[in-house]
Amino acid sequence: MVVALAAIALAASSPDRAVNPPRAAALRRSLQLRGGGPVQSVASVKTPPEAYRSLAEKGAANAKLDPLKILHQSIMGGCYVGFGGLLSTMVAGNVPGIAASNPGLQKLLFAALFPMNLLLILNTGGQLFTGNAAAVPAALYEGLVTFPLLVQSWLLSFVGNLIGCAGFALAANYCGIVTGGAAELAASTAVKKCGAAFGPTLVKAVLCNWLVCLAVWLSGAAHDM
Repeated sequence: MVVALAAIALAASSPDRAVNPPRAAALRRSLQLRGGGPVQSVASVKTPPEAYRSLAEKGAANAKLDPLKILHQSIMGGCYVGFGGLLSTMVAGNVPGIAASNPGLQKLLFAALFPMNLLLILNTGGQLFTGNAAAVPAALYEGLVTFPLLVQSWLLSFVGNLIGCAGFALAANYCGIVTGGAAELAASTAVKKCGAAFGPTLVKAVLCNWLVCLAVWLSGAAHDM
């Protein structure tokens, strides 16, 4: 109703239409009584072009940081991936009854918990190579960064993520917290991934990281993230 009244009021204020001034004043008064005024967008998400622009700006901001800051944020990002992996492995690996009777539910538990790492990265300013693989090229396409900056961003974020993941794995192993079913799940997962054929593994990696990039896109599309 408020939107309709605003449209009528806007039409009433147009110079090409002859509208009774008292009626226009009454419409404006009605809008004020309803908490109105100029109609503003209340959408919680940006339009696709706006979301793309936000992604490009995020890529530019990541790539233009000091190299040591990029490396540091990427190491932290790798540690957060480790947190997500540890949580999902500890929970999904220690439900032997569910794993035996309903393997799909065990996989669902793992899949529901692992994305916690992306929430930590996005909300703390960490950098992830996968996200930079989408955001920084967008910045390059829009003329916000140069190609050397893209290469630097990719290289540092990849190395930093690797250092963070490896360091977190060493810390978890040193503490002896990955035992029992969690250790078995971690070992079987690693053996299965490393033993798969190259082609299917590559395609699955592309599809998986496509979803990660979509998650980064959606976070940038939200007005309150």
